[in-house]
This record gives sequence, C-alpha cells and structure tokens, in this order.
Amino acid sequence: MTLRLHDSPSFELLRNYLRTAGYNEKSICGRLGITELPDLLSSRWKGVCPAKGPAELTVLTHLLLLGEPYHREELESVLTSPVVEALTILGLVNLDPADSSCLSCPIALYPVGSLFIVSDRWFALAGKDFKYPDDIVYPAITPNTTEFLATLPVTPCDSFLELCSGAGAVALAAAGYARKSWAIDITERSTEMAEFNRLLNGLDNVKVLKGNLYEGVEGLKFDRIVAHPPYMPVLRPAQVFYDGGTDGEQITRRIVEALPHFLKPGGCFYCLAQGSDRKGAPLEERVRSWLGEGQADLDVAVVEKRGQGPKDAAYIYALKTKGGFETVDLMCDSLSSLGVESMAYGWIIIQRKNDTRKVFTVRRAAGPRTRRDEIAWLLKWETFLTGPSAFEYLLGMIPVARPSLELRTIYRLKEGDLAPDQFTLHTEDPFAMDFKIDPWEAFLIPMCDGQATVRQLWEKCKAHNLIHAETPPEEFARLIGVLISGGYLAIAGFCPPNPQTREISPTETSDHLQGQTI
Repeated sequence: MTLRLHDSPSFELLRNYLRTAGYNEKSICGRLGITELPDLLSSRWKGVCPAKGPAELTVLTHLLLLGEPYHREELESVLTSPVVEALTILGLVNLDPADSSCLSCPIALYPVGSLFIVSDRWFALAGKDFKYPDDIVYPAITPNTTEFLATLPVTPCDSFLELCSGAGAVALAAAGYARKSWAIDITERSTEMAEFNRLLNGLDNVKVLKGNLYEGVEGLKFDRIVAHPPYMPVLRPAQVFYDGGTDGEQITRRIVEALPHFLKPGGCFYCLAQGSDRKGAPLEERVRSWLGEGQADLDVAVVEKRGQGPKDAAYIYALKTKGGFETVDLMCDSLSSLGVESMAYGWIIIQRKNDTRKVFTVRRAAGPRTRRDEIAWLLKWETFLTGPSAFEYLLGMIPVARPSLELRTIYRLKEGDLAPDQFTLHTEDPFAMDFKIDPWEAFLIPMCDGQATVRQLWEKCKAHNLIHAETPPEEFARLIGVLISGGYLAIAGFCPPNPQTREISPTETSDHLQGQTI
C-alpha cells in the first residue's frame, strides 16, 4: 500500500472523527474483552470479537485494528462517505487482495495514549496467511514499548531525539513536552509510517528522518536522547527490529559510543535494551568504557529489569527461530566465546554533568514499582552525592528510616546454640536492594527517626560505643549516604516517590543548612 506523506485536510477529518467516535484504548478494550491493547499480542487473546458496542466503534476496530474487510457500501452506511473517502485518500484502505469487492486496511491503526499510530499488523485473522515483512514496523503497543513510554521522563525540554524510532510513537509523544522532537530510523518503511503518524496527529514540532542512527542530525546537540534498539543476540541476520548482532549489543554500543558528540550538558540518554556482564567487566563498567575519552563528563546508571543466563538466552533464540537443540548449543558457544556470564535487560541511563562534580557509575535492580519517578530520584540523589561538599551538607540533614525496609537476620549454630550471624537490609522500593550491614548498624536504623541530624547521630553512636571514638564525621556521613542510596533512609528533598513514605518537611534541617542552596 502507499500512504499519503503530504499534508491533506483528510488527516484532520479522520483525526477528529476517530476522537468523536471514541476510538480510544478503553473503548476498544471494552469492545474486545481485553484489559489493555498489549493483550492483543498475547497468546491468551484468541481473536474473539464479541459483537457489542456502538456501530462506528465496532467497524473502526474491525477495519483499522483487526484488518477485516468491508464492502464500501457497508462502510459508508456506518462511517459516512467523507470518512471512507479520507481513509482512501490517505492510503489506509484499498481493495482487499482476497476479495476485490471489499476494502481492507493492510496495516494497523490504533490509539497510543492521545495519539493515533499506524504500524504493521502482527497477527493474522482466522483462515488467513500472514508473514512478517523483513523490515516490519513493529507495533507501538507491545509490552516493552508500553513500558518504554511509561518510564521515560515527561519533564519539559528543548530538544528530543528518538533513535531506532520505528513508528515514531515516542518522538510524537515527546512533542507534548519538547520544543522540538526528532525521530530517526534506518528503514524506509519505518520512516514513511512515522511521517504519516506525524501528519495524522497534526504535529508540527516533530521532524522525521531516515538515517543510520545519528545520520541527519550531525552538529546538533540534544537535551534528551532515547532509544529502544534491537537487542537480541543472533547467529544470523533476522528482522530489522530483532537483530542486535552476535552479542545483542551491536546497535546499543554504537549509539553509546557516539553519545558524547550529541548530548548537551545536563542532558540525559535513556535506552531500554539488553546487555551482558562479562568476566571482570559488569555491564555498567562496559557501558562506561564505550564512551571513550568523553566519559569524564558522563554519569552511567543501569537499572536491571530482569536477568538471564547465556543458556536461557540461547533457548529463547532457538524457540523464536525454531532452530532446535543444535541452535541452543551454537548460541551458547557463541556467547561463551565472548566471555558472557549473564545478561541483563533494562535501562541504560547516561547523564552529562553541567558542573565540576565527580561522575558516578551505579547499578540497581528494579523493584515492583520502579518507574520514571524512581529513576529520576536515583539520578537526583547520586548527582547530589557526587557534588562538592556533599558529605558536609549531609551532616546537617535529618534522616528518616523508610517503612519499606526490612532487616533480615541469619542465625547459625555456634557452640550448640543458634546465634545471629548475618544482618541484611532489604527493600523493594524504590529499587530491589540487599545490603549486608555490621551488627551495630541494626541499632543505627531505629535511631533515624526524624529527630536528629546526621552529625547528632554520629555523636550518639560514639557515646554508645557503636563506632570508634575517632571515627571522622565524614566517614559516618558516607555510610548514611550509602543507606540513602539504597532506599533504606530518606532525607528532605530526596524522598523516593513512594506514597507510603513519610514526606519530610524541607524545614526539618539543621541550622547548618539555613540559607544554603544544595
């Protein structure tokens, strides 16, 4: 099919009609008996479409989302002639290959938030053949893409760049908070659909480009750069959306390597992908090494959503490619030859500093509620902690133990009796963290009740012989900083976004901080 890629009144007509007809996720899901649109990609959805709901919504859902053919007269009797004409002018419907007396939509059009997005269809209706095109434009309602959109920050910025943009949904969504947004993809098919989506949604502050990663924006710098690149390791090339090279990192690595040339001071890069830990080189350190000479100005954070071993990755690849046990062995050998010990799927976040502080490299495991606000908190706190005089400021702050923390104790048999031998702090919020502590620290945690500054706690611990009398206050403050980083303690201005957490008043600070800006 040929989509219209030049402005036309038909775009506005169709956009307004879809909104008026209630063509939104809630209505469509109610029509199909599912919870959310990503359920359409689940094997649990059997393509059952109960005949209920308004006639307009029924026809739009079956035609534009499910790809069912309709006689033109039938469409015009429900959608009206101008709407059917607009669909035809825009290239969304044409003669059905299986029945020339009918019109059908060979691609899918569906809502993503307040946007309308077209992409390739990802399933066949009963009795119909279906094959992915090699340059498939993957749907913007996959669980991973939905998570990608839901986790990205939506704070205002001047310039936004989406790489490996596919249908362009992320760049188009960014048009609501970025002054100017760019979408770049290497395939012609993706570029055409992204441009069509831009026109369909009436967005003038988005520029769609066909290019190999940063091709087309040389010389520009951005406040925010995002990417959800192909990340699956493969033995041989597959669909464009799937192939990440032999280790799955080929495209991610190229994006990161060039990042120092395109990220503004104070800017941030967000990438949802999979990477590997290798012998003596965890993923976060490997990402830092990809930055080359430019790494001195860049912070690196990895937030792992889930991990797997090389053999698990090999089984997934064999299952997807129908390669059998021989393929499992070949993939295991391939990953082993690269030194891969484990693989982590999640967020790679890189932040360019805009001052003289030190840079940080951190890694966290995502908890059940880890989203954009938790990641923003992590960056904010680690940025503060690497700033000049951070621990001096921290001495004047008032820490509070967070209600989500747990103290887990292991008892071991000693001299015929069970005795506590290992103490571990645990929390699932804002990240899933385990931190082994010394026994005296178990007494420190309840002391953090919002009544004493870090300096006062240091003095109390010395008075009760919990720490050595000559322990420097800065060393004690560093420990408090670690406990805050883990999400076990909170202080004013840096409370993780958990509704169960008692928000500390900004006035709960010592005289040491009065009149100072942090």
